Amino acid sequence: MPGPELRYTYRAKGRYWRFRHKLTGDVPLPLVKGLHWSRQPERAAFMERYAELLAVVESRGTVKPVSRASFAWLVEEYRGSSEFGELADATQLDYGRTLDLIADELGEVRFAVATRNILKAVRDSHAATVRKAHKIKQMLSRLYSWADENDLVPAGFNPAKSIKRLKRKGGDREIVVWSDAEADLFLATAPAHLVTPVLVALYTGQRREDVARMTWQQYQGDVIRVRQSKTTALLDIACHTALRRHLDALPRTAVVICTTVDAKAFTAQGLSEALRRAVEKTPGLPRNRSMHGLRYAAGSRMEEAGCTVAEIESVLGHQTFKMALKYASQRLRAKAAMAKMEAAESA
Repeated sequence: MPGPELRYTYRAKGRYWRFRHKLTGDVPLPLVKGLHWSRQPERAAFMERYAELLAVVESRGTVKPVSRASFAWLVEEYRGSSEFGELADATQLDYGRTLDLIADELGEVRFAVATRNILKAVRDSHAATVRKAHKIKQMLSRLYSWADENDLVPAGFNPAKSIKRLKRKGGDREIVVWSDAEADLFLATAPAHLVTPVLVALYTGQRREDVARMTWQQYQGDVIRVRQSKTTALLDIACHTALRRHLDALPRTAVVICTTVDAKAFTAQGLSEALRRAVEKTPGLPRNRSMHGLRYAAGSRMEEAGCTVAEIESVLGHQTFKMALKYASQRLRAKAAMAKMEAAESA
């Protein structure tokens, strides 16, 4: 974590790092409790922002102050709000990247009189990366909603809201759900250090971030207790017999359950990359199988087992549930169709 040698910094509520000086105001820094100061991305983002603010102080205020009517000011106000502070750590980090982009590109533009075309131009400048472009549109809309709630714009004013979503060439990228046969094929030949995260994802339906950070303390035999990084929801998930048998046989050599081949904790991205490489080396397994696909597979298994909508949504969340249900329903209808065909042929 940052040390006392970093002047003008402090931790709000012992958790959120901030920079405070009369020339800059009280400004949040992109590092919160729970993120690893030892990891390069978080450390680099923190130091880059700290250096910018320190330069303002050391220049004795020669840098032009931020206008209270500008997007730059709105972004900083939102970052310092209780609404932003209540977001999960990983969500704050993710939102922060888009907020930085908006502040850089719209800067001194007055948010209260900005037109849809101005905002759309920023979105379209990143059209080559559809997901990034859509996140810009979503964050602009969120900023305006927050500004509306705080009486910073006329009621209902949100020029970003009506901007249509860009379409990816060839349609949206589909997250392919693993079939039971594909999961069995992978597990039969997978490296030992990847069997555990695959089983955890398959039998709990959690996001890759939560699979990677799951600790032995969260495993309580019949139950795995999960604090979801995205929603902050606390879940008690019954541990499937197959998963419990596997976990009970593992040595507890680290704090986290899932570790790399070197017995170190996975990052979320590192886990996805390790799985991708292993999938590519598995004969007979399509290459587009992912951690997300395992999450959907968990949902489809729950559906086929007769779980209620409320039960599945409590584990996966609404959007992921809809995708899993779509796949499971199609698979069940296909089985029923084949059964009817065979029955008719044997009659």
